[in-house]
Amino acid sequence: MSQPSTSDDRLSHANLATEGGQLAEGHVRKKAEQSSILADSQQPAIVHPNFDPKQSPLDPARPLSDIPEPARRLNGQLRRLYGNSTRFYQPNADSLSKWSLIASEALAEHLSLLNAAQLIELPDSFYQNHSEQPLISTLSDMTLLDMSDIQQAIRAYPKLNRYGFLPIDSATGVESNNDSDDDSNNYRKAEKLVLSMRALTKRYNPDELLNSLYADDWQVILQPQQFETGQGSLATDIMACSVAVHALKQCSTRKSINHSYSAAEICQYVRSYLLSQIVCEPSQRHAYRQIRLFAGHIIVAAYHLGWEIQVRADGQSYFNISSRSGLLTRYANMQDYAINGWSS
Repeated sequence: MSQPSTSDDRLSHANLATEGGQLAEGHVRKKAEQSSILADSQQPAIVHPNFDPKQSPLDPARPLSDIPEPARRLNGQLRRLYGNSTRFYQPNADSLSKWSLIASEALAEHLSLLNAAQLIELPDSFYQNHSEQPLISTLSDMTLLDMSDIQQAIRAYPKLNRYGFLPIDSATGVESNNDSDDDSNNYRKAEKLVLSMRALTKRYNPDELLNSLYADDWQVILQPQQFETGQGSLATDIMACSVAVHALKQCSTRKSINHSYSAAEICQYVRSYLLSQIVCEPSQRHAYRQIRLFAGHIIVAAYHLGWEIQVRADGQSYFNISSRSGLLTRYANMQDYAINGWSS
């Protein structure tokens, strides 16, 4: 009997290895072809133009006006990963009520306590939407202002600060002279007294509360004065002024000044809008918590948009904003529901 040749076994093994390598190479090539024709929703979340063969590389010497498309927002990446998960379910915005826009468990508990103590009275319109006006677009479409834009408003109104205008002399009907030593010294003394009283009554670091889970989102957004340290100035509040411009530029105007809504009252609506963005974009929650909106930011936005501004003797500012705007009809001003004690 003849024994089987070992050379035949080596040849069969070599053929199998060659066929396996060809199959693996074909599988890899097929996978590469499939990945090259994937839909845009399945592509990586961020693709730099220098590494994307479909785009031309960026020229480092390009003009400043040539700005590439920004990276996609984190919410888009989360929706791409989780798909139609209920955690990222986006309801129909046309049917959302004022409460649905800012709804949270912590705020619901606080409002229930205020309602039980008869400090607020929430009407049916707070829980039901009766307006046909659209919502303000998300902050992902916001365009940041430049410090020069804010500086133009400050030059036009030298007495404008983060909290609005300084008190105006009711007797003369004109603004008090900012160069007067007595007026400026009295203002500084009053400001120091307020800061010292706040330091005595609130023995905590507001910056730590803003960066922790100690204070709820609604408290930080709707009551920013509780966390104000007095640091910085209106000229550096780029994010707050940008949010105000983004919200007000989507509001319609009227020919005459609307004395029903002052800058302080409009600020309450913009705060509710900012709180709704935390609910809609949870990935940007920590960034939005750092934005503290005041009346001065609303005035800067109105000036930037070219609105007509009227300043009364008490320092309140009024604009030619329409009462039918989506900002005023779809978002809540919590101070409107106060009976005794609510202050935001």
